[in-house]
Amino acid sequence: MQTYVSLVKFTQHGLQSMKDKGIERAEAVKHNAQTLGGKLIQAYYCLGEYDVIAIWEFPDNKTAMKAAVLNASLGHIEITTMPAVDREEWKSLLQQTIGKK
Repeated sequence: MQTYVSLVKFTQHGLQSMKDKGIERAEAVKHNAQTLGGKLIQAYYCLGEYDVIAIWEFPDNKTAMKAAVLNASLGHIEITTMPAVDREEWKSLLQQTIGKK
């Protein structure tokens, strides 16, 4: 499974309906990913430019894209999802690319 990071902003509709549907929608987002073969590793709720940073695992980029579109279509979030590699994998990629240890 590959790791992905999502940067999430609540829409105006999402903020206005947070009291009544916030927890339900958070569970729906997690469930949507699971139905596609993905897994929510962790979600961090933030102050600042983004409201949520989510760490996911998906089988591939297409599945991650499907999950992002499906979850954004709920209307309460805008989402940017990107693939990520951990530090050790990054070091390995650098070694392969520039040939240094």
